[in-house]
Amino acid sequence: MTEQQHDESKLERVIRKIKRCLALSKSSNENEAATAMRQAQALMREYRLTEMDVHLSDVGEVESEKARARRRPTWDLHLGSIVGEAFGVRSFSRRSWCKSTSRVMDRELFVGVSPAPQIAMYAYEALLTKLTQARREYVSQVRAGKQRSSYSPETAGDHFALAWVSAVHDKIHELVPQGEEDLAIGQHSNGRELVAVEAQDKALIEQYLSGREIGKARKAREIELDLDAQIAGLLAGQRVELNPGLATGGQEALQIGMT
Repeated sequence: MTEQQHDESKLERVIRKIKRCLALSKSSNENEAATAMRQAQALMREYRLTEMDVHLSDVGEVESEKARARRRPTWDLHLGSIVGEAFGVRSFSRRSWCKSTSRVMDRELFVGVSPAPQIAMYAYEALLTKLTQARREYVSQVRAGKQRSSYSPETAGDHFALAWVSAVHDKIHELVPQGEEDLAIGQHSNGRELVAVEAQDKALIEQYLSGREIGKARKAREIELDLDAQIAGLLAGQRVELNPGLATGGQEALQIGMT
């Protein structure tokens, strides 16, 4: 272990200890709460940390294992965007050099407060697998003449995929608590508290991203979509079932299937 790695490991342990003290500072036992807060403040002074630094340690990045050699199509970008929005994380498209393929690859990146990026990535990759399969089947049907289209099979498939994502959009949001719409999240929480947490998370994400160079999103071209492909995509997307499940550690995951 290098000296830098040792310092980072030590800092991580200190931050974990500060977090435990801050949690204990909310105890109903006044003496315990006061002692815990003093310990947290002492550690922060010793290591020159602020409470923002401690909270920022919860913000991280998760990169998709699924990648493309070419730029991701619009329907893939839209899928990442709606999943990120639903789970309160920022969605980006990252192009970086891949050693295993010796080429630049394009993939989804989520930035947020843990465990939201991990949950969002699970949802995105599971949905992307379903969408890619559904689009491939539709393209094959267009090629075989089983589906009508005045566009090429691949273009019709893109229009199908855009409609599929639109159909799934509301289903994803229904699974995630949305502020005042969900008045009781757990035994000691309410909608207003959830809104406050969401606002704090957004502020932490912006702080985490500040100073980083972020490219502007590509402006989508206005195109006339194939109506038949749109209808087929909407119907296919509506058949996707998203069932909330409980993952280990109390983290909420998704079970994704088809009806």
